[in-house]
Amino acid sequence: MSVRTFCLLGYATLVVSSLAGCGANDPLGRKAISGSVTLNGSPVEQGNIMFEPVGTAAVTSSGSVITAGKFAIEQEFGLPPGKFVVRINVPKPGTGGTFDANTLPGVMLEPPEEMAPPDWNTNSKQSIEVKPDGPFEYNFDIKAKK
Repeated sequence: MSVRTFCLLGYATLVVSSLAGCGANDPLGRKAISGSVTLNGSPVEQGNIMFEPVGTAAVTSSGSVITAGKFAIEQEFGLPPGKFVVRINVPKPGTGGTFDANTLPGVMLEPPEEMAPPDWNTNSKQSIEVKPDGPFEYNFDIKAKK
């Protein structure tokens, strides 16, 4: 899965979640989720994190941007109790194509170079379990070859 596909999937999930509506009467019991992400011990400056349900116990996915090593998902877009696969993308700054005023519609740009190893994104086996009573903070320390 390319970084662009991952970002579009995350955006689509957030849009669908917002259209479904949540709030005090949320039958899924969503929880606000937050935490930190480091890469080789340093905070991830910019990236994306996605939580995808495992099995049938969890019925929704969610995601967030990572900024200065932190991420947060508000309750209305949060996760219900259940198990989730964690996918983290950390694009290398200065790589990949960029849109500008001269970019023609439909032009495919080069995706940025990925700094997180595949076992944290495309081939992720990383997971969390959201329990009804918490905790709702999750911290991830990615080890990648330099």
